[in-house]
Amino acid sequence: MQWNFSQIRESIINNKKAQLLTEGNFGLEKESQRIIESGDLSLTPHPAVFGDKCGNPRITTDFSESQIEMVTPVFNSVEEVYESLKEIQEEVEVGIGDELLWPLSMPPRLPEEDLIPIARFPKTEECQIKEIYRKGLALRYGKKMQMISGIHFNFSYSENMINFLYKHWKSGEGKREFRDKIYFAVARNFLRYRWLLIYLFGASPSCDYTYYPVICRQLKEMEKSYSSCDGAIENLEQFATSLRVSRFGYSDTVQNGHILYFNGMEEYNRELSRILAMESPEYLKLGIYRNGEQVQLNGNLLQSESEFYSSIRLKQNVVRGESQLEALTKRGVKYLEVRIIDLDPFEKVGISLEQLYFLQVFMVYCLFENSKPITKEEYNEMNSNHQLTAIFGRKKDLMLHRYDGQMISLKTFAESILEKCRYIAELMDKDSGSSKYKDSVEKQCLKLMDKNLLPSERIYQATKYRGDSFVKFGVRQAKNNLKRS
Repeated sequence: MQWNFSQIRESIINNKKAQLLTEGNFGLEKESQRIIESGDLSLTPHPAVFGDKCGNPRITTDFSESQIEMVTPVFNSVEEVYESLKEIQEEVEVGIGDELLWPLSMPPRLPEEDLIPIARFPKTEECQIKEIYRKGLALRYGKKMQMISGIHFNFSYSENMINFLYKHWKSGEGKREFRDKIYFAVARNFLRYRWLLIYLFGASPSCDYTYYPVICRQLKEMEKSYSSCDGAIENLEQFATSLRVSRFGYSDTVQNGHILYFNGMEEYNRELSRILAMESPEYLKLGIYRNGEQVQLNGNLLQSESEFYSSIRLKQNVVRGESQLEALTKRGVKYLEVRIIDLDPFEKVGISLEQLYFLQVFMVYCLFENSKPITKEEYNEMNSNHQLTAIFGRKKDLMLHRYDGQMISLKTFAESILEKCRYIAELMDKDSGSSKYKDSVEKQCLKLMDKNLLPSERIYQATKYRGDSFVKFGVRQAKNNLKRS
C-alpha cells in the first residue's frame, strides 16, 4: 500500500483510532501426534469418541490417523481463542485415554514407512477426496515428512479497521478490491520478515533418529558430500531454530521455478491456476491407480492448491464443491493463515498467550510497513533469510539480506523491527489499559540479548547436555503438560 510506517501511525494517533489495532478475528489450528508412553507413535485408530472426522469441526485428523488436529472457532480476541484451544485439548486428553499428545513439531519415534497409518475417512465423495489426497502426499514425498506438526494462526483485521483505511487511503477502487490489496500487501511483508518469527519462536532444532532418512535424502539431493549423514545432522542441530520450516522439513523444492509473488489478486489467480494445471511426468509415472485403488488425485505437479507450500496463505470461507481459489476469485480475501509456528513443548497447548499478543503486534507491523511488489531477486533473498534463520539462526553474527543489496546481522535487523513493534504495542496498550502488548515485545527483545531464552536453544540444551534423548525429552514434556491446568 502507498503509505509508510510513520504516516499510518500518525493517522491512527491523530484520529484517535488506537482501538482499531487491538480488534480483529482470530482462530487456531493445532496438529499433534498421539503417542504411547515409550515415545513411539500410537498406531491405534482415531478415537471413536471424537465422532466423524468429516463432521467434527473441532477435532479431526491431519495427514495420519495418529495425528490429531484441533480447530477453534473464530473469536474477536486472542484471549478467547487461547482458552478455546485449551478446552479442546483437554477434551482430547480425556478422549485418548492412556495415550499422550506429543508436544514437539518434529515427529516422535516413527515406525517403518509402511506402518505409519494414513488418516481414513468415511466413504462419501467429499471425504474420500481427503483420503486420496493424503495417499498422494505419501506416494510423492514419503510419510515421515508428513508427520511434522505445528500451529496455524488465522487472522483478519476488523471491519472497522478496513473501513478506516479505506476512508483515508483509497485511490478509486471499490472496498472489496481495497481489502484484497491490504491483505496482499500484508502477506508480502510477512514473507519479508517471517524470519523473525522463525528465530524467536522456532522450536524444532532437533529430531529423532527415525526422521534422519528424510534429512539424508535431502542432503543427497543437495549433492553435498558428507562422510557421515548423522554427523551432518548433528552440525545442523547445533545452530538450527526450526528444522520443521527448513528444507529438511516441509520443502518447497518441488515448486522451484514456479513462484507466487503475492503482488495482486489477478496475478495470484493466474499463476496458481497455471501451476495447478501443470502435469508432472514424474508423478504421472507413479500412477493414479494401483491394484484398482486410486492413490493420487491426479498426476499434476500439485494435486490441489493445498499442496502448494507457503508460509502464509490467503483464505476465504468455501462452500460445498468450491475450491479455495474459486472462493478467493468470487469473494476476495477474508483472512490470512500463518503457517510457520512450531509447537512450543514448554507450553501446554503449544503456544502461549504472550506469543499470541506478539503475533497480533507483528501482523499490525506488517500492515504499517510500506509493501512494494516483490521482485524475483527479492523473492530469492526472502527465501534465503528464511532458510538461513531456520538452519543457522543460533549461529553467532549470522548475516541476512536487508533487501537493498546489502547484508545486515540478524541481531541488528531484528532490533530495528522490534523497535517499531514497540511503538505499535504502546498504542495497543493505551486502548487495552494494560502493558500486555509491550511486555510481549520486550520479552522478544530479551531473546536477542540471551539466546538461552530461545525455545530452540532450550530444546537443544535439554537434548544435548542434560542427558535426555529427543524422545525422552518429548515424553517428559508431554507428561508435564498433561499435569498443567
